[in-house]
Amino acid sequence: MWETVKMLCETADLNCNFEIVALKRAYHRIRSGDVDALVTINIGQLKDCCLASDWSSPWSAGFFSTTAKENIPDSQEDLQGKTLIVVNSMKSPYLFAKDLDTMSDESRLTLYKAPHILSAVKMFLKNRAPLLWGGDDFKWYIHKIKATAEYSFKPFVTIPVVVWVRKDKPEILELFNQAFAKLKETSKLEDKNLLSPALMKERYVDAPLER
Repeated sequence: MWETVKMLCETADLNCNFEIVALKRAYHRIRSGDVDALVTINIGQLKDCCLASDWSSPWSAGFFSTTAKENIPDSQEDLQGKTLIVVNSMKSPYLFAKDLDTMSDESRLTLYKAPHILSAVKMFLKNRAPLLWGGDDFKWYIHKIKATAEYSFKPFVTIPVVVWVRKDKPEILELFNQAFAKLKETSKLEDKNLLSPALMKERYVDAPLER
């Protein structure tokens, strides 16, 4: 997905500097005006400060588990007595279990909140909990930390990822939207609005894991 966003920037002739930061910090930085745009899911959480790009791509989230897939909880009620890890300020777990924090406060489950994806994955791989809520992108971290790790993954929600742009930067949003239209017209994107396989093979460079 990052290669696609980078190409959107290039096509828009924008000089984009990318940072990967904890979600809570990311939300604070875009609301405070410290950054111009943020790539994250769209569940309306940033409508107070920002506008979403025309470009979007589906992102799936659910439970990673050290147990068999059939043992993964299917509902909020099934979480009773379970131990799980989530990333602090991540919104998608609450689409699956809106009362997650209440259940934790009432000791109906054990909930660990990690500050960012890397620490959450490390906790999961060290068997701090048999369940980790995460998305497709978590698989990259798991492979980087422990390529031989055995786990199950069961998605429960699919949400569009967009580029949120501050309302006081409409020129940036317009350039992003124009770039998206151009990439679509030239057939450089596939059906999920990601780079075509040929372009991805040409442009993809695997990033090092920042520990």
